[in-house]
Amino acid sequence: MAKHLNQTSLSSLLMQPRVKAFCVLCETKSFTKAGKILGISQSNISRMISDLEKDLEVTLVEHSLRPIRISHAGQALYQLISQEISTIDNQLMELRANNALLAPLRLGFVESVARTMSFSVVSEIRNSYSRVTVLTGISGYLLRLMDEDQIDVIICPDPFSNRNDLERRFIFREPSIIILPKNSNLPQELTWERLKFCGIPMLKYHTANSGAKLEQNFFNQMGLHFVHRVEVDINALLLDYVAHGLGWALTRPSTLIQHPDLAEKVDVRAMPLPLATRELYAITRKSQHHDLLERVALAAKKCFETECAPKMLEKAPWIAPYLYVSGENASDRMPLYPHLERKNEEVLVY
Repeated sequence: MAKHLNQTSLSSLLMQPRVKAFCVLCETKSFTKAGKILGISQSNISRMISDLEKDLEVTLVEHSLRPIRISHAGQALYQLISQEISTIDNQLMELRANNALLAPLRLGFVESVARTMSFSVVSEIRNSYSRVTVLTGISGYLLRLMDEDQIDVIICPDPFSNRNDLERRFIFREPSIIILPKNSNLPQELTWERLKFCGIPMLKYHTANSGAKLEQNFFNQMGLHFVHRVEVDINALLLDYVAHGLGWALTRPSTLIQHPDLAEKVDVRAMPLPLATRELYAITRKSQHHDLLERVALAAKKCFETECAPKMLEKAPWIAPYLYVSGENASDRMPLYPHLERKNEEVLVY
């Protein structure tokens, strides 16, 4: 027995409104009843049927008769459609059931790459998951959410090396850069001595931001100290404050491409050697989301190679030899542009 088309029939979601109207009209034999079922007026039902008849060049309803009568051609068309409804509904129910069995996708992105990387990563892998949750924040906050089972994989610059219960995948490495107010009048080639006595204070990252740890470790290793009066926790504020002349800052190219409008308002310079570089990782709990970790890391690497790195080089072309990406093994670090000359002694990794 053919299955009737009604409001709860899944196959009705795939039909043109006028085809749906025709099927309901065949079942009710009344324009008024069909209109009530579909929530539209009787005149709209009549117009839909007339339009369908014109396009098909077939008379579907004997309009001159009351009560209405479905024509022979209309009955044949309805029989053809109704025979497929049960098959379509069963297949759609199976698709729904299978989709419900898919796991959710729960990702965390550190603020500095959330805008530039999260969309591409999610787009790359989301079809294998039932729903998507993306949360952003500083590294420590994301780790806490993962410990609370609110996130499965996080992308951040802190590898949390003291945690033996975590699995990590290196994604990319980027060197630091100096950003200055446009009117600083400093020589093109910077030195730490010139920055120390330039009369412009340094803007620093607040300790809540992983950039503060990189700064502190680097300056301690180099024996450097700079006067600072302002600390910020997000890159947008750092760029904005530098643009307004409040100071200079040490940051990363990812900061520039995250906020291209603000990046246009600052002067971007190469930092004095050696370069302080940072690495980004995909991290999850061991033995829980290994396959997802691999997929996220691979999608993030692809995004960095094809989208992020080219934009970085538009702002700071000199960084090209110092951009690295993951290799075949989890611990591999491969130069993104292997033909360019680089010296390992010029780089400090944090």
